[in-house]
Amino acid sequence: MPDKTHADIPLSFFEYRAIYQEPIFNAQKLYWGVSEAVFRAFRGWNITLENVSHKQNPLNFGEIATTFVLFGGRFVFTVGLGPTTLLAKDLNWSETELIMNIGKSGMAAVLTSGGMIMEQQRASIAMHLRPSSGSIKDITLRLARPIGSELLDSEVRSYGLSVYRQDSSWVVDASAAYANALFVRIDHILGPKVPFEEIASRLKIDEIKLLNFLKLEVD
Repeated sequence: MPDKTHADIPLSFFEYRAIYQEPIFNAQKLYWGVSEAVFRAFRGWNITLENVSHKQNPLNFGEIATTFVLFGGRFVFTVGLGPTTLLAKDLNWSETELIMNIGKSGMAAVLTSGGMIMEQQRASIAMHLRPSSGSIKDITLRLARPIGSELLDSEVRSYGLSVYRQDSSWVVDASAAYANALFVRIDHILGPKVPFEEIASRLKIDEIKLLNFLKLEVD
């Protein structure tokens, strides 16, 4: 095998979640004051009322939320009574500044208008990686322990990896969505005062480390 194998990314996600010390517990404040503040914060990205929605007939307090959709659905910012989340689909690192500005603007609006105190932040990136040559078994072979093959009575298709640290984790698995592809996920748990710039930097550093470990390169 060459030093590195090129891999396509048919699908990837970035997810950010802010968790508060106490829920808002005031649906009227969420639907009006907080939602209005976030809408105004996003006006620079051409958001309209058609891009804002509430879930109809929520079954519990956990389902009460306002959702803001930007850039044709690629970015989704959701403010709930408990957490606030930002989900980005197929995000490229060249768009780091954009996602940071959206995240910072949205979170500033939520915290100011809702009077919330943040307790914890969580951020993750997940990717399906499809190598241009070779098999995922070849790529993940170094992850296997000898006992791995002995546990199964048929040919091994791929190996995986799960590494958990106190504030972060790596997972490598076979993709369930794409043939001959891997699924990788990197998670970080962060304190309430860690800025978006540092969150993005930590995720990018871990992504580079993991790709180098798998001997994969992406565009």
